[in-house]
Amino acid sequence: MPILAENLSVSFDHGKTFALDGVNLRIEPGEFIAVIGLSGAGKSTFLRTINAMVRPTGGKISVLGNEVSELRSKHLASHRRQIGFIFQQFNLVKSLTVVKNVLMGRIAYSPLWRSLSGLYASEDIALARKTLDSVGLRGRHAEKVRNLSGGQQQRVAIARALVQQQRILL
Repeated sequence: MPILAENLSVSFDHGKTFALDGVNLRIEPGEFIAVIGLSGAGKSTFLRTINAMVRPTGGKISVLGNEVSELRSKHLASHRRQIGFIFQQFNLVKSLTVVKNVLMGRIAYSPLWRSLSGLYASEDIALARKTLDSVGLRGRHAEKVRNLSGGQQQRVAIARALVQQQRILL
């Protein structure tokens, strides 16, 4: 199912400032695209709209067969679980280890008690370690994130998104 934006708009300040204005776009499954533009052009807002972190104020966007503006509660959580998101500022917990940061990408797949206690399934730990190895962080699993370079922290954020086993990666 494609990502389909039709006349998509997002405004702030009660319609005074538009981050997106009349965007029309179709992204087919398997396609790789790059969204480029000047600072403040709406790139991050567009990505956050796909993930339903920002709601459209006009038009519509359909992702994985769901109209984003209609998603609520468990459907919203299910939608977000299918989309890996690598944040611009990484959003890592620097006092935690590399592997624990990556395991946060598995929270949506674990029972609440497991997530709150920080007890992860052995399968999730194995997946996190394998994913860290694949992004070039073999042997760094137990290090605190604060001790890594910026590029290494970015790879931790990528690994966290990948362990979600998402259908879409932003």
